[in-house]
Amino acid sequence: MFKFTNTLKGASVLTIAAVMATTAAHAQDGADLGISDADYSLDALIEAAQQEGPITVIDATGQIVNMAEAFTEKYGIEAVGVRMSAQEQEQILVREAAANNVQTDVFNMSNLPSITSSLLPQGIVVSWFPPDFADVIAPEHQSPALTSHNPWLWAYNSDVHPDGCPVDNMWALTEPEWAGKVAFPDPQLRNETIFWFNQMETNSDEQMAQAYEAYFGEPLETEEASATAEWVKRFAGNNPTIARGDSDVGPIVGASTEDDSRIGFLSTAIFRHAERDGYNMAVCEGMQPFVGQLAPRVAVIAAGTQHPNAAKLFARFMMTEEGMLPQLQDGKISTNADANMPEMERSGVINLVDQLHMADAATADSDFARLQDWQDFWIVNSR
Repeated sequence: MFKFTNTLKGASVLTIAAVMATTAAHAQDGADLGISDADYSLDALIEAAQQEGPITVIDATGQIVNMAEAFTEKYGIEAVGVRMSAQEQEQILVREAAANNVQTDVFNMSNLPSITSSLLPQGIVVSWFPPDFADVIAPEHQSPALTSHNPWLWAYNSDVHPDGCPVDNMWALTEPEWAGKVAFPDPQLRNETIFWFNQMETNSDEQMAQAYEAYFGEPLETEEASATAEWVKRFAGNNPTIARGDSDVGPIVGASTEDDSRIGFLSTAIFRHAERDGYNMAVCEGMQPFVGQLAPRVAVIAAGTQHPNAAKLFARFMMTEEGMLPQLQDGKISTNADANMPEMERSGVINLVDQLHMADAATADSDFARLQDWQDFWIVNSR
């Protein structure tokens, strides 16, 4: 078994006055949701949770269905798992809070900036961290409570390129040679990509500039605000194949031939799809400056839940190896230092963590504030 030992560091705008007024009464500290942290023990939480009704839990991966079934089997509390994109999750939270009719209890969300800048301040959700996990989950992952990181990677068809990735620098993807040959999930449908652009500009722009110089052999000169912005402009203008999601990117990479090779940007879960569909895919290991991104994923509980203890128990379940196992098998990396990466995981991402861009939660407010700017920038430059 591979083991990850916490080496990680570190929607549309939903601020609606009517929602804020409606949800203010529901704003709660996670420590006071259900049984208090002062009275907390796992046994006490289980006992209280088993007195409550069924819960609905939502995530952006279909593995949430298996996780909910495992939770029900373990604790005898009915849990229904629903797959839903991060943007759809935000809409559900806002609408149910505004209607004062909360039907969904727990969300495992990848839009950290939206959570910290909008949903938490408005009191639409609360974040609760299990006190008994203080020693196995790093302090920077406790507030809000991060369950895992979702790796997104540059990948290629290793049947067509058995000697390795045909690209070793992100700037190569802006070249005419790769025009129309890079499959990329639509950034307008995936805020995590837009947040990544801002994270790179804010925290890693020097690395983007260095990668440019390494590839082109001269320093970057640009009229844009940053090297990252210049890369986004050139990449968007190089006619990438825009897909609705990474489940559509995988087959495009899989259809590569020697005369028509494709690169794709996708989550580690798609490596399982590739195996199922009969083609081999590999990570562009060594890609400069980044092999991909790590998108933090946060457990939040609807502030108006009628099942607070069951919701807290499920949030804790997602932070265990047992609870997160279906997603660990798909390459998600648990924040729990005691959770092992299964050997059956197909991408090998656990060995590439130091090559991935890591989001810094300290600048999440900037990611949220600049979401629309980056979306507009992408649209203008992709025309």
